Amino acid sequence: MQTVTLELPETIYQSAQRLARASHKSLESILQAGIAHALPPLDDVPPEEAHELAQLALLDDATLWQQARITMSSEQEHALQELLDRQSEGELTARQRLQLEHLMSVYGELTVRKAHAYLLLARRGYRVPLQQDVH
Repeated sequence: MQTVTLELPETIYQSAQRLARASHKSLESILQAGIAHALPPLDDVPPEEAHELAQLALLDDATLWQQARITMSSEQEHALQELLDRQSEGELTARQRLQLEHLMSVYGELTVRKAHAYLLLARRGYRVPLQQDVH
C-alpha cells in the first residue's frame, strides 16, 4: 500500500463524501475504488502497447466511442480474408505469409484497443455492446 497526498476540487470531494456517507464506506475506500475503476488494466499487454492503451483513459467520451468502433480499412479486411482463404488452401507464398502475419497483428492490436475502449466506456456508465455484437 502506498500513501499519496492528492488535492481534489471541492465538487469532487463533496461528491465522494456524499457517496461515502450514503454507502456507509470510508472516503478513502470510495476514492480508491473510483481511481481503480478509472484506470485501464494494463497487466496483460506488452509494454509497447501499454502506453497507447493508457492514453485511452484520458480521452473524452465521444473520442473513446470512436476508438471503440474503429475497424480495419476495407482494403485490409479484404486482403486479410483473401490471405486466410489462400492459407486454408495451402497456397501462401513466403511474402504472403509475412503480409498475413502483419495483417493479423494489426487486427489483434485493433481488437485489444477496442476492448479497452469498451471497458472504459462501461466503467464510465455507458451500456456497451455484448462481445458477439461488436464488429
